Amino acid sequence: MAFTLKFRDPVNVKGKIAMKGESVAGFARRIEVNYSLMIEYLNCKKYPSPPTAKKIAEGLGCEIEDIFFI
Repeated sequence: MAFTLKFRDPVNVKGKIAMKGESVAGFARRIEVNYSLMIEYLNCKKYPSPPTAKKIAEGLGCEIEDIFFI
């Protein structure tokens, strides 16, 4: 059974990235996630795998459940 991890509030995530002084591209590069996929995740067109969701959450200094619905 695969889990779907969807952002609770993608606008808030974009804000968290900006508050760290990063662009989405820079953030994606730092956490080693493909920029195009990161944009699709933020636009709710695709959903990250649990390992990718963990990278995103850790990159923002959050827990997965803080920014994703499971």
